[in-house]
Amino acid sequence: MFEAMIAALKYGFNEMQLHRVEANINPLNIPSQAILEKAGFVKEAHFKENYYYNGNYTDSAIYFLLPKNFKYGST
Repeated sequence: MFEAMIAALKYGFNEMQLHRVEANINPLNIPSQAILEKAGFVKEAHFKENYYYNGNYTDSAIYFLLPKNFKYGST
């Protein structure tokens, strides 16, 4: 999964000239958090009970990545 994400980010920053990429995850999903942070994503927000899933309200965490923070370069 990590290699696919890196390839998609490289394409987005290099070919599509994206300025910012955002990820919205369940903050209890530690593997998702780790993979994002490994690539250089930074946690920007934590929303309390803003997502309704499977009969319950759950939190969500927003992460962002700018090209200058992308740990795997632009090539």
